Amino acid sequence: MSLALGLCVRQPTLLPFLVIAYAGCSSTAPLSASDSTAIRGVQAAYVSAWLADDTTGVLATLDSAAVLLPPTHAPVIGARAIRGFWWPSDGSRTKITSFDWTMDEIAGTNQLAFTRGVSTLAWTYDKDTLHQVSKSRNTNLTVLRRGADGRWRIARQMWSMALP
Repeated sequence: MSLALGLCVRQPTLLPFLVIAYAGCSSTAPLSASDSTAIRGVQAAYVSAWLADDTTGVLATLDSAAVLLPPTHAPVIGARAIRGFWWPSDGSRTKITSFDWTMDEIAGTNQLAFTRGVSTLAWTYDKDTLHQVSKSRNTNLTVLRRGADGRWRIARQMWSMALP
């Protein structure tokens, strides 16, 4: 499967090495302060869209060939699969009630970057008569790609099992 990022590396299991591999097979400029600001803006828009229960807003922060790498699941590849994963058509409904995402590291080039941080989420899940309230705290790694339109979007997203 291609990562659709124009990378030399073609395996999604090598996610932590994507930026290094990209920098090694491409001549690009380092990540600028304005790129870092734009990437933080993508993160803020992503969090805001989840809190607003805005499916379109969440999906707008993702690259068209985005891949999710959730713990204990196979990769979720592409917008259609991501929509089905996060918003299934089985009558269930998940609502994010709080979302705090700290960015502890940001690095990359002017075309591809990654962030590392911790997110804390709370949500409700309802299906039929079942109502659950949950919370998790996770380490996450997110790879962002600059699109042809110059906008940064999430290309890969990986998160851990819940942290203590």
